[in-house]
Amino acid sequence: MPLKVSEGEFFGRKYAIHEVKCTTEDIQKAWNNTFSELSNRVYQIDGRPAFERYSEEIISNPICKIYVPIK
Repeated sequence: MPLKVSEGEFFGRKYAIHEVKCTTEDIQKAWNNTFSELSNRVYQIDGRPAFERYSEEIISNPICKIYVPIK
């Protein structure tokens, strides 16, 4: 299944944002595949740390976002 990725900014820095279902299995798969998938696309990954963000509405909308820094 292809990555659901958008581009956005966080504190003025550019990121590729991968939305993923908020389950342990899906998050682990995402971390295992996101960097290689983004590299195969037009994204140039930056050396800054990547991180996860969770919504305050995690119960009603169980989506987590993985932010990968890009140039």
